[in-house]
Amino acid sequence: MELGSPVILVSAFGRGHWLAAALAKEGIKTTLVDVSTKLGVWPSEDVEGPFGFFRTERISESQMERLYSDDHFEEVPNGFTMWLKEGPFECKGPLTKFKIDKASLSSHIKDFMLSSKNSKALYKNLEAFNFEQSWLLHLSHQWAGTTYMPNAQGAARGENLPLFSSFLVRQATRNGLEKSFEWLAAKGVEVMRPQQIVDASFGGGKSITGLEISGEKQGLFRLEQIVWLLTSEETYFLNERLGKYFFPEGALEPEWCWVRYRVSLQQCFERDHLPSHTLVMNDMQSPWTHENMLILQRTTLADQFDVWMRIPTVQRFNKEYLTVRSDRMRHHLSERMSLSEPQILSFPQEYYYTYAQLGAARFPVFGDKQSSRRGKVLYSNLHLSSPEEWPHYSWGAYFDRDEMILGRLTQWWKEKLLKEQKEKRRKEQAT
Repeated sequence: MELGSPVILVSAFGRGHWLAAALAKEGIKTTLVDVSTKLGVWPSEDVEGPFGFFRTERISESQMERLYSDDHFEEVPNGFTMWLKEGPFECKGPLTKFKIDKASLSSHIKDFMLSSKNSKALYKNLEAFNFEQSWLLHLSHQWAGTTYMPNAQGAARGENLPLFSSFLVRQATRNGLEKSFEWLAAKGVEVMRPQQIVDASFGGGKSITGLEISGEKQGLFRLEQIVWLLTSEETYFLNERLGKYFFPEGALEPEWCWVRYRVSLQQCFERDHLPSHTLVMNDMQSPWTHENMLILQRTTLADQFDVWMRIPTVQRFNKEYLTVRSDRMRHHLSERMSLSEPQILSFPQEYYYTYAQLGAARFPVFGDKQSSRRGKVLYSNLHLSSPEEWPHYSWGAYFDRDEMILGRLTQWWKEKLLKEQKEKRRKEQAT
């Protein structure tokens, strides 16, 4: 059986849902093929991640609608919060101005961070600022960045996050993704969840012409444009044959990745005053990895927290390594909250499963030298959007990439319709 759609998006973990809805709104028949269940055994917390959502003027109404199409976001009252060695630093609290004024930050850095306006001159002259003057800008690039850089060079790659904007987080559920699929269907997008994408077909001019799928609907799925929302490593895990087609240089293995522990904290003053999301920094001068930089998130239970840590990818499945890191993490939390008695309730998924069961890391972070491999497209009608293309893990970055692809595809669609109209007129004149 042959199926067809002008545009197909191959997606996982909610990626590209706004783009699919926006394409359907343009009158383009769009199909989203979701392969989330084929990419590992991941609980909802691991699918969601620890990076939240910064609300800015750039986020459109339709993008806000997408954000609330599944699980509900709640604003963190005092904004993005860092718990530094010298105390809390809240980016929207009553003490924010006092903290900024007290910090040793350069006035140029402060002005830029507070206004979020683009400043080419500032970035051009970053070397003029020492680390004490510029650390917050580097951190805004690095804590959720997809490219790892040393602390004092953090702003040399990616984009800064608007740390002083409203910051929202949510408790993810399995039902959230299902609600998002329902939202897509209501927008006119066909949603498919195949058993497998078996193969791809190709045409002249380096173009992809179809995908062979198996499942409830199976056969050759004809297409004219394809948006691929998986990393190269996820693609190889899904189907090595497709990986070799789309990423012939092989899967790009990240240098770092984020992993999640679940811990219990006993009631104490510090624990009870933690916001729903806290970046805990032990030593600003030390590398922003391992237990030195932790993301602490509340769960639905008052005494249980998720603790996210950035570790080397090569250590993902090393149980001894994950145990050592957990001991050091508990030590750091005990130093901050002496009465909390931190206990590990569960280790990262990598502790319990093999690579064959989990596949690629959910939140990979690549090395600076890997940048030449990221975003390489070999086919004229293939559009990539995944952590390999995003500057950081933020809904703003996802939407920016979606908007860029939407612009390309709507232009292609207009040209296609114009060409068809001209051909139709030519045939009518010929008869």
